[in-house]
Amino acid sequence: MTDDVRLRRMEVILAGLLRYGALVACGWMIIGMSMEYGDFLNSGLAKRCTEIGIVLLIALPMLRVALTAAVFLFERDYLFAAISGTVLAIIVLGLLLGTGFH
Repeated sequence: MTDDVRLRRMEVILAGLLRYGALVACGWMIIGMSMEYGDFLNSGLAKRCTEIGIVLLIALPMLRVALTAAVFLFERDYLFAAISGTVLAIIVLGLLLGTGFH
């Protein structure tokens, strides 16, 4: 397979992740916000749905880096897989340190 075909395939996979991931996250937030104006105001369910959407939206960049590392491993491009893995480890470490994980 040529490099152009591989690059195009990787771009399609990553674009799909970001597109559909953002749609799912926004869907959760829309459900949560619409429930706030309905009968679910006091149940806490609306807040949970909105929080799920926000967490998904924040997690999308981490998923993109993880998927990029997996694609590079599949393509046997170990240098870029190691770079992507290092970036993912830095993001996870920053997340853990930022949330107060001990």
